[in-house]
Amino acid sequence: MTKNLFRRIIRLILIIIAAVWLLFEDWVWDSIVKIIKKVNIIKSFEDYLSRQNQYFLLTLFIFPFLIMIPAKIYGLYLIANGKIMMGVTIFIMAKITITALVTRLYIISKDKLLEIKTFARFYYWFDEKKEWLYTELNKLPAIQTAKEKIIEIKHFLKKIKNDYKRDKS
Repeated sequence: MTKNLFRRIIRLILIIIAAVWLLFEDWVWDSIVKIIKKVNIIKSFEDYLSRQNQYFLLTLFIFPFLIMIPAKIYGLYLIANGKIMMGVTIFIMAKITITALVTRLYIISKDKLLEIKTFARFYYWFDEKKEWLYTELNKLPAIQTAKEKIIEIKHFLKKIKNDYKRDKS
C-alpha cells in the first residue's frame, strides 16, 4: 500500500512538472512566433528553407543546440563564480533564443520532416504522450481552478482596458 501510494505521488509530481514545462514552452513559442512573423527578412529565409530537402532541414536542428551548449555552460560558469543574475540571464536568453529558432524551423519544416519514417513515428508517439499528459493534467482540480482564475483575470484586464479607453475618449 505504501509503495503504491508513493508511486502515485511521484507520478503526480512528474505529471505536474512536465505539464508546467509544456505549457511554458507552448506559451513562449506562440509569443515568439508572433514576433518573428513580423520581420520580412526572416520571411524570405523561411521561404528558402521551405523549398529544401527534408534531410537538409533535419541537419539544421543541430546548429541551435551547438550554439546553446556554450552559452549555457558560460551561464553556469558565471553562476558558480557568484555572478548569479548575469549567469541566469545568459542561461535564460540562450534558452529563449534557441527555442525561438528551433520552433520556427520546426514549423517551417514539419511537413517535410514527417516524410522521414523514423521522425514520423517518433513525432506521433510523442504527440500521443503529450495529449495523454494534457488529459491527465486537466483532470486535476488545481488545474481546473487555475484555468477558471485565468479566465477571471483576463475578463478583469479586458474590463480595465475598456474602462481606460472609455475614460480617454
